[in-house]
Formats: sequence, C-alpha cells, structure tokens
Amino acid sequence: MFHLNFTPGRTAFVDNKELLFFSGYAYLGMNHEPEFLQHLQKGIELYGAVFPSSRISNTQLNLYSETEKLLSDLTQTADTVLLQTGFTAGKAAVASIAADSVLFHSPFCHPAIRIKNNSILSFTDWANETVDTINKNIYSTPPVILSDALNQLTAELYDFSFLNSIEQNIICIIDDSHGMGLLGTNGEGISSRLPRKENIEYIITYSLSKAMNIQAGAVSCSNKSTADKIRKSSWYAATTPPSPVMLYAFNHSQKIYQQQRATLNKNKKFLQDLLSKRNYIHFHPEIPVFIFPEEYDEDFFAKQNIIISSFAYPDPSGKKINRAVINALHTDDDLQKLADAMNA
Repeated sequence: MFHLNFTPGRTAFVDNKELLFFSGYAYLGMNHEPEFLQHLQKGIELYGAVFPSSRISNTQLNLYSETEKLLSDLTQTADTVLLQTGFTAGKAAVASIAADSVLFHSPFCHPAIRIKNNSILSFTDWANETVDTINKNIYSTPPVILSDALNQLTAELYDFSFLNSIEQNIICIIDDSHGMGLLGTNGEGISSRLPRKENIEYIITYSLSKAMNIQAGAVSCSNKSTADKIRKSSWYAATTPPSPVMLYAFNHSQKIYQQQRATLNKNKKFLQDLLSKRNYIHFHPEIPVFIFPEEYDEDFFAKQNIIISSFAYPDPSGKKINRAVINALHTDDDLQKLADAMNA
C-alpha cells in the first residue's frame, strides 16, 4: 500500500519520492488542469464552499437547475436530478421503482443500485436469459433491469442491444459512473449506445467524480415523472445538495472536458498499440484500463518507480486485480516506460 503526500496526476509522491502513477479514476486529469482550477476558484468567490439549504426550500440557486438541464441535454433524457454523491443517486433511483417490481440484476451491479444478489452468469448469458424470461411472462408492473454500464475492474463495456428483443414495458436502471464523461463524442456516457424504444424507460444514475472530477451525483430519467418522484423523496429533500463551487466549474468546463477527452483517447491508442502483441494483457479500446496477469503486481512495478492499481474487489480477501489506469495527463514517455517495464 502506498501513502501519498499529494493528490496524484501523471505522477504521485510517496515519502517525497516521485513515481509514475497509473491508478485511481481521474481519467481526464482535471485536478491538474489550470483553467478548471480557475473555475473552481471563481465558484468559491461567487457561491462559497457549500450551499447549506434544502433543494425544496423557498430559496433556490439557479445553478442547480442549470446544471440539471445541461446533464439532461448531454444524456438525451427528459429530466435530471442532482444529488450529493453517485451512491446517493443510485439509491434514489432504485427507491423510485415499485416495491413489487420483478428485478433482473446483471452480473455487475454497483452496491448503489443493487437490491438483491447479482447474477452469476456471464453478461451475454444473463442478457439472453432475461429476454427469454420477460417475454414469456406477464407482469403487473414493468420488470426492472439493473446493471452497470461497464466493468472498470475487468475492462468490459456492456452491450445493451439485447433490450431491442424485449417486447413488454420495462424499466432499465444503469449505473454509468465510469462511463459518464468518458464514453461518447461529448462524454454523454452509455446513453448514446442505448436502444431508444417506447417500451423502455431509462433511469441512468452516475457519479460525476470520476472523469469529470465533480463531487456530485445525478439521476437522468427518460420519463420526467420519475424525476419528479425522486424530487419528492427523502434522498433529495433531506440531503445537502452538491457544492455550488463544483457545479459552477462543471458548467464552465465543457470545452476543457472535450480537450482532455481527446488527449486521453490519444493516450489510450498509443498504449494499446504498444501492447497489442502482448495477448496476456487485456484491454478494451474505449476504456483506459489495462489488466495485467498475476505476476505483474504492485511490487513488480514499484521496483521500477511505477504505481499501478492492485487490490481485491469486491471481496478484500480475494485475488488482487492488477491494472494500469491511464489518464489525460500522461505523456508518451510515461506510457513507453510502463510498456518497457514489463520487459524488465
């Protein structure tokens, strides 16, 4: 385990020694982007650090509704509800469905949206079984499908085209915390890949803290009535809203996100080309995560002044997952050193 002296970027300091850093989820490297930091400073000047008020009070900051409109436009949904964290957003989303709903959990659902146990099948087998089960039965309320958009631990991006084969009305709750800001032309996440059919209601929940570097969560709903229901819940009314400082920076940083995303995509392609002939390394072309075999663990890379992500999840006592997570701050030289390290 490494104890860091400062917030990492392309490098991190451990005991005042600088090491290359390939861990964390700050995909766009916004913590070290000067213009983004200027927006944060301006936000503090305008709003202070927090807005200690309820979202249902008689005094409202326009900033919140402006950000919700921006997120709705980005995700192509009818309405969005901002909440304190991605976890809170996920809990608010699942609380909005009917208590007697029949649930279909994919093999990978974050605890924020998990109500029962995840499926033990592969995603493809689970999807086929889900389609078959729903189409063969009649339900009093729409069945609910729950899944993460991608698995950042195994570098898998899930394909939701199977929803086209479902004939009945359904609700689909998707946690897109690791896709939001990363996937799509404008960082719209999984929403650009979803089948748009009248019988499917989408509830997309996500954290903004990963790629976007914003301490907040949100639920984007294809049906405005679902967003209205969430706004009447205690998850919304009884929690302090996200810091307006963060939202001001988010609203004014869309061009910066676009630039950083382009740089990250270039970095991904560069490292993928370097590692393309090493079939023992797993990666997906759209995910900035590279999965290493067991022998390439944190101790192996630490000897070469490199920090990778290496921990067991979800069971802390299980087998460690060794990964390199790249971000928009990394240089070609950094990525070359990572690739060369495996030749040592």
